[in-house]
Amino acid sequence: MTIRRRLALVSALAVAVAVVAVAGASYLVARQELLAEIDASLVERMEIVARASGDLRPTFRERIVPRPFFGPPEGRPSFDTLFYQLTLPDGSTIVPPDQTLNLPPPGPVGREPTIADLRIDGIHVRMVSADIPALGTVQIARPLDEVDATLAGLGLVLAGVGILGTIGAGLVGLWVARSTLRPIDELTDAAEHVAATQDLDARIDVDRGDELGRLARAFDTMLAALESSREQQRRLVRDAGHELKTPLTALRANIELLAKAEDLPAAERAALVASLEAEVVELTDLVGEVVDVASDRYADEPIERIDLGELATDAAERWSRRTGRSISVRTDAAGVVEGRAAALRRALDNLLDNADKWSPPEAPIVIDIGGARVTVIDRGPGIAPEDQDRVFDRFYRSADARRLPGSGLGLSIVRQIAEDHGGSVFAEAASDGGAAVGFDLGAAHRGS
Repeated sequence: MTIRRRLALVSALAVAVAVVAVAGASYLVARQELLAEIDASLVERMEIVARASGDLRPTFRERIVPRPFFGPPEGRPSFDTLFYQLTLPDGSTIVPPDQTLNLPPPGPVGREPTIADLRIDGIHVRMVSADIPALGTVQIARPLDEVDATLAGLGLVLAGVGILGTIGAGLVGLWVARSTLRPIDELTDAAEHVAATQDLDARIDVDRGDELGRLARAFDTMLAALESSREQQRRLVRDAGHELKTPLTALRANIELLAKAEDLPAAERAALVASLEAEVVELTDLVGEVVDVASDRYADEPIERIDLGELATDAAERWSRRTGRSISVRTDAAGVVEGRAAALRRALDNLLDNADKWSPPEAPIVIDIGGARVTVIDRGPGIAPEDQDRVFDRFYRSADARRLPGSGLGLSIVRQIAEDHGGSVFAEAASDGGAAVGFDLGAAHRGS
């Protein structure tokens, strides 16, 4: 069953339940009111009989009761139909001579009127019974034909209203569901179109501020992200293919030269093998960085509290041992952030690798920690203003950088890691020469 039909069915059921509840309550209230009026009239008539009992003469011995006793009092309208029965203490009964309905023998009753609802010879009556000391047990009954007819008509009206209300609610629910779920239909059509054609340009034009509008906008955002991701993948494959050609070409040429030159001097052969080893190392590094960029290798790492000052100190010690260069940590206000330790360590290593490439031999490198901002300062030639916005692009290498080893992916990995942590990257000129490159995780990621 479709959601549209379910909503229509739920609406119809909700209205049906409400109508049944209201109709049932209305019916019971109306019945109670009508019977209350009948009961009040019967009790009042019983009180009149009780008051009139003192004026009776001993005509009961002849089993004749004067008509004024059973008839209505003067000045009061009479019932359309009333049935009387008087049961004397000796068990004999007296009824009006023209009465056609015999009331049942009375049960045990007291002086207070007792109301009963019963059927006598197929006639539905309401009967009041009371024990009047001067007379005996008096029973007065009235048919409920008009009450039953009124309630039957009311029941038909309420049933008709309920049926019409339920049908109307179902139709209105169907209309509301159709208009409300139209964005879902468009969303379904767009998803099926994307699945069939792989066309990520499809969009849903929905101008509404409710949850379905948010869903449609989220779907459009998802498609835009997928389109951007696919374009980035294509560009990565294209750029990686271009970058891989250079070391592969050099590697192939050196291997062919080594294979043909069987009588090369030992020194030249050693130099050629060393060149091959360097090309293999460069190719291995390039492939590894391409894999890092293409895959989210740190996604499974746990989120933990990380002290950037301790992370920088550890990195400085490792790189000092590796390069023999002086690397110091300057901490103004060390920040504690929520992040993935392995990813942030990789970002800091790439920044130090970049600084080591550009700094003159023996020149010191400084890691500056200011809250959630990490800056690596080198003593190299600096970054040209036109290159500062592009050094974090994948495979981007300035004219000066092409003479140095590297793939052009190191700083792009730094940007990817920083953005994954909700931060940003920056590259600027250092105050005393060189370049200041780093990342800022932002106030939202600072620990307390």
